[in-house]
Amino acid sequence: MGMISLATLVIAAQLLLLVTVAGACLFPPELEAGTSDAGPGSSPVIFSSGPAPDFLFPGPLFLDRQDSRTLSLTVLDNDIDDVVHVRLYIDYGRPNPEPAYAECQAAPTGEATRVLACPVNTLCNPIADTDQGEHVLEAMVADREFLQDSDPAAEGQDLFRALKDPNRAAFSYRSWIMRCNVEI
Repeated sequence: MGMISLATLVIAAQLLLLVTVAGACLFPPELEAGTSDAGPGSSPVIFSSGPAPDFLFPGPLFLDRQDSRTLSLTVLDNDIDDVVHVRLYIDYGRPNPEPAYAECQAAPTGEATRVLACPVNTLCNPIADTDQGEHVLEAMVADREFLQDSDPAAEGQDLFRALKDPNRAAFSYRSWIMRCNVEI
């Protein structure tokens, strides 16, 4: 008891190899010159924020009402011909979905990495003037345009987060803790 047999170890190693091979890509990606679409599943990702130290992950970010600073987001999108779109939400789904309070975008540059300058001057608008609590600032980055909820193509998508061409759209999220400074 307590001893693992050699046969058990061999079977475990074979299963691990099978899982590894089965998870590998069986079809190589398109390598033809001139194609810049990274294909399905290549979501844009926010991998840093600044300027430091005020806007670093995970926060907390301390904002003034009508704050004139700009949040810089460095985004990696392997689809180098895509426009990158970002919407900033405050406490989305806590308890109800609320619309974005800021948005920004970056045109294609021929590079996978782009920096977006997002205004923060409206982020404290949904928060009471006396509220000193922590809130969740969430950025949704997408490789397709956001739609108005009244657009028929938005039906069936998350409220205030609908994307054009949802079957091909790729997106991801990044969050910070945020506080709005109380005016004295």
